Amino acid sequence: MPGAPEGEKSGLRPALATEWEPVEGENAWRFKLREGVTFHNGEPFTAEAVKYSIERVHEEGFPSGDKFLDVPIDYVEIVNDHEVIIHTTEPAPILPSQLSRNGAFILEPGHYQAIDEIDDMRFQPMGTGPFSLNEYRADDRVILDRHDDYWGWHDNSNVNQLVFRNIPEESTALAELIDGNVDIIRLRPDLVDSAENAEGVTTIVGPSLVRGMLGFNMDMYEELRDPRVRQALNYAIDREEMIDALAFGNQDLQMVNVVNPPNVNPDLDPYPFDLERAMELLAEAGYPEGFTIDTIDVMTPESFNYAEIAAAYWSAIGVNVGEVRQLDWSVVRERWAARTLSVHAFAWSAAENTPETDMWAVHDGRQTNSTHWATYSDRYQEWEDMYAELSSTIDEDRRQELNYAMQEILHEDPPWLYTYLMPIPMGLNERIGGYYPHPSMLLEDWASIYVKE
Repeated sequence: MPGAPEGEKSGLRPALATEWEPVEGENAWRFKLREGVTFHNGEPFTAEAVKYSIERVHEEGFPSGDKFLDVPIDYVEIVNDHEVIIHTTEPAPILPSQLSRNGAFILEPGHYQAIDEIDDMRFQPMGTGPFSLNEYRADDRVILDRHDDYWGWHDNSNVNQLVFRNIPEESTALAELIDGNVDIIRLRPDLVDSAENAEGVTTIVGPSLVRGMLGFNMDMYEELRDPRVRQALNYAIDREEMIDALAFGNQDLQMVNVVNPPNVNPDLDPYPFDLERAMELLAEAGYPEGFTIDTIDVMTPESFNYAEIAAAYWSAIGVNVGEVRQLDWSVVRERWAARTLSVHAFAWSAAENTPETDMWAVHDGRQTNSTHWATYSDRYQEWEDMYAELSSTIDEDRRQELNYAMQEILHEDPPWLYTYLMPIPMGLNERIGGYYPHPSMLLEDWASIYVKE
């Protein structure tokens, strides 16, 4: 479900599903499906496609890294061509939000059943969206053509083709934008001024659900196993100054913990900048002289910037970082899976914007938890028990109570350094209209874009 245009509230919106509601007395949700929708090959979108797409990834041994992010789906019941009931093995309060994620694609059954090799499916997609695949060039570009029969075109939409180019160097991408060779780019914060001063270029800074954090690998550094040390590292950061430098001075972006607005516990505040308290905590933990962190591993230029600033602040309390190093994504994936990243930058976005999905980064059952907090925290089992209850609780009052209590634990026993919600600065050719970056950076509405006449 696409992002909200500027000035509108973000949230779930009808797309292929037009209505949804829990089935009273059952572990199930009823979804009414949009009529008159066709796949790129002209086949109609029906309940059969929903059943096929959802059940296939839950078959034992199916090679999917997403599986709708652990939704406890049992089976899909077809009511009629445009209505399904999705049965779950336990209460699933956030099922509609989970099905809005980019892993829950609805596929055309006949097309995919005719493909023998699963690996070949990646290069032969067949969906219902506004654009279909024309060409894929590895490490270079993806070319998509307009699907004229798409149900959701905006009135002004006149784009016939999208070309996504791989331009690794941000300054090169900006030069291409200024020269008119590309129309939309993600900007590094330090390049925004250059883009704003360039002729024919406009900039927008979108709201963000992307959290900038540093994960504390407690298995690698014994000192980090003491929650007082992790508290000290949070107290040692001047978030206001960091945001002035990296996030356009928007202090509303300060993070309290891993949970995003509007689900943040209102009784909690971001850690204040307090070097004295930080040093007291280090001394109480037995490290009055500080200690050394060999490396901070980062993945992007943005995370490199806030990691360097954090390292500079930590040096004031005797915690010295040997190196901030940017790793190739292939290396990151390997070490992430093995949970062998050092202290590491982590930009986590949960498009669903629910407490459960916001806190996936902490749960030991997910690869993204590379801090080993579950192993070394005395509070983890308490937190995990509440997470299990939250994940199967429908009552909103109880859900809020559990959510707030879990956040208190993450505030008092932080697995991460909490910094700020990372803004999304974009540079656009001034001829482009109707583009709004989605706060999650995952669900852009490409059917809204148009070229000004």
